[in-house]
Amino acid sequence: MGIAGIGRIIFWSGGSLWIGQALGPSEMHAHHAVQLAIALSDRVEFRTDNAAPWQAYAGAVIPPDLPHTFQAPGRMIAHLFCAPESALGRGLIGRFGAGGIVGVPPAEIAPLAAGLRRKFDAGDPDEELEAAALEVLYALSGTAPAGAVDPRILRASAFIDRLLAEPLDLESVARHVGLSAGRFRHLFVAETGISFRAYLLWTRLNRALELGYAGTSWTDAAHAANFADAAHLSRTARRTYGFAPSSMRQVSPGVARMAG
Repeated sequence: MGIAGIGRIIFWSGGSLWIGQALGPSEMHAHHAVQLAIALSDRVEFRTDNAAPWQAYAGAVIPPDLPHTFQAPGRMIAHLFCAPESALGRGLIGRFGAGGIVGVPPAEIAPLAAGLRRKFDAGDPDEELEAAALEVLYALSGTAPAGAVDPRILRASAFIDRLLAEPLDLESVARHVGLSAGRFRHLFVAETGISFRAYLLWTRLNRALELGYAGTSWTDAAHAANFADAAHLSRTARRTYGFAPSSMRQVSPGVARMAG
């Protein structure tokens, strides 16, 4: 696989921002997160079947676990991800639904895209880009969650975050929150909309990518998130995000703006 994009990748608890210039198209993939894709120049194109025609959007919301691919050759784009069990994720699903890719009205997305583009072009630090991305998500989702998350799920998520380098299974996490494995499995799906196994894999992947893009070797990053090796991490990233980690080229804050 060649270079898929050049830009910056910023992770925070429960979400991330991928912003820069797209080059090659992604592979077909699906992920646990709710995704907001924003064209910072021209349009970004999606399809949910490799035989289907591309659909162009100024901005689009992609629900969890929906297979899709995207392309925006040579164009500037931003992908914002948030956990579906978070207030932001629930707000986005509440507004845009979970049945398929939904476009954001161009007049609504345009000023949000312009703000992100200005900060990226100016080389603002990660904290400011993160704050701008969260403002975009709040603007589109509203700040009220679609219902409080069960505190046992929040405790389970915190427990998982602390032990990502170790083997984890549903039974051990269920014991930590005081539930049987069957009851915890049912509660987890009811609260998050996905399986425990899918959530654990997504969380491990994001931890490994965060470490790798911060300068840790891909082998060490893989081991720190309990992947067998860098090849295992790469295969998982391709299934989840549509490209191998090594196909993304990062630029540092303060660099000259990219064309597009």
